[in-house]
Amino acid sequence: MPRLSANRRHLVMALARGAPLAAGAVAVTRRPFETLRAAARVRLLLRGAAERTVLVDGLPVRYFAAGRAPNGAMTAPVVVLVPGLGDAAETWARVMPALARHGRVLAPDLAGFGRTPIPREGMHFSVLVAYLAVFLDALGVGRAALVGNSLGGAVAIRYAATHPDHVSHLVLLNSAGLLHNVPAVLTPATRAVAQELVAVSTGSTRRLPGFVLDAFVRQSSRPAQRAYLGGTEVTDVTADLPRVTAPTTLVWGERDRLIPLSHGRRLRDGIAGAELIVLPGVGHLPQADAPDRVVAIVRDRVWPDARRPSRPPGTARRRRVSASDAPSPEALQGTSEG
Repeated sequence: MPRLSANRRHLVMALARGAPLAAGAVAVTRRPFETLRAAARVRLLLRGAAERTVLVDGLPVRYFAAGRAPNGAMTAPVVVLVPGLGDAAETWARVMPALARHGRVLAPDLAGFGRTPIPREGMHFSVLVAYLAVFLDALGVGRAALVGNSLGGAVAIRYAATHPDHVSHLVLLNSAGLLHNVPAVLTPATRAVAQELVAVSTGSTRRLPGFVLDAFVRQSSRPAQRAYLGGTEVTDVTADLPRVTAPTTLVWGERDRLIPLSHGRRLRDGIAGAELIVLPGVGHLPQADAPDRVVAIVRDRVWPDARRPSRPPGTARRRRVSASDAPSPEALQGTSEG
């Protein structure tokens, strides 16, 4: 074999080093959502989450598990993260590891989405709720603090209304449940409609590359999403709201026009004692746009003792901060509406 000159060896080595980057770039342009989801999955696994599957009435439901009960308190609630329409458990990649420092956390796919197959009963709202219920039973979760985004929020509300003894807290992020008609932007068939979906979800007018918009179009045509949006069962939790007894916190990204803030106010008014926290500059996915604030909100309500860890022995006591000196929870977490 002829020997390579020094310049050619350097070129070959540079190409070899650059090949993974080039392959990654091709993957992003061809399958952007799948590539980002794969990266989120790796992030979860590297941060200590375990990826598992459990049979739920014969359906293999994929989920991530992390953390453990705080201080060995087996009666402490388990935080269960419920994703939205067409989303997957990986949507919680920036939230789950931080929450797992304080207690046990589970993040399942909704039936039919992510890596979980479509259930034999079809893609209907009541079916998603039923599979969540059996999933929690299968894992022996006695009491859960449900954190749901979008459709996952509606599923959490229905579960809390029908299983009040099994829910310790509800945290609802830009929750669905009051949209009686499917907005046309949820089923984009063109790049123009996909761009509109991005605009109403994020509040941004920045134009996205064509390959990203094409990915939105492809996602809307997936069987599970198409079956759910084309079904006859309405995602309506209006009648469930008075039956929710768990302490409830609604967290709303103010830039979301897909499910606007007015829906958050209606949900707050319909659930006794509910609070509403508005996050400025945040869109439809607070867990992605403001993960630190979401973690703080969930932690302070589900595991209040985790807010101020005990001081190590020998540590000097700091000056007591008065109420006038300390920033308000609203300043740290968003604007709270009574």
